Amino acid sequence: MSCGRKLRSILSVCMMIALSFLSTSCSEEKPKLTGGKVVYEFLANAKSAEIADYNRERVVFGQEFTINKEKRSIMFEHPNADVQFNSVAIPHHAVLQFGIGINPESWDKGGDGVTFEVTVVDEKSAKTMIFSGYIDPKANSADRRWVDYDVDLKDFAGQKVSFIFSTTPGPRGDIGHDWAGWSNPQIRLQGDAG
Repeated sequence: MSCGRKLRSILSVCMMIALSFLSTSCSEEKPKLTGGKVVYEFLANAKSAEIADYNRERVVFGQEFTINKEKRSIMFEHPNADVQFNSVAIPHHAVLQFGIGINPESWDKGGDGVTFEVTVVDEKSAKTMIFSGYIDPKANSADRRWVDYDVDLKDFAGQKVSFIFSTTPGPRGDIGHDWAGWSNPQIRLQGDAG
């Protein structure tokens, strides 16, 4: 192998490691909560979701993805898309719980992964991004799974807020075969609070 080819190979690996590190910098992946009452299910409230006309065909409710033999109901959201849920009451001790994944049928096709983001709009209309995560199972075998998150909502307790679920393409801006899904997004009370 020539020096130039070795250098390109090393740089490619470094780039993938850096992108993987950056994708988890805003949110910490945690195991799914086992206790706690579900107080809001986003998929069950799909009819009340606001989807802009320009990206309505990019969002589908009621689909399922199976990743590593685990089938889950999803909100399909092909980049670039936004889905907004309004007037969601946030009790004390609440977390937003969800998984992200890309349909395995697209893993051998083009594209450069998907960035998933959740933004909360509070009662004063202030926007706060509470989650940002990037996965690319086409290039990174570690992303060939459901990636689950719990995001604490303590900053919004006692309010009625809006949630905006967004997807955008990866670093090259390639939206090809970005078959992205949010699995079972819901608000749940932590542990014994339910």
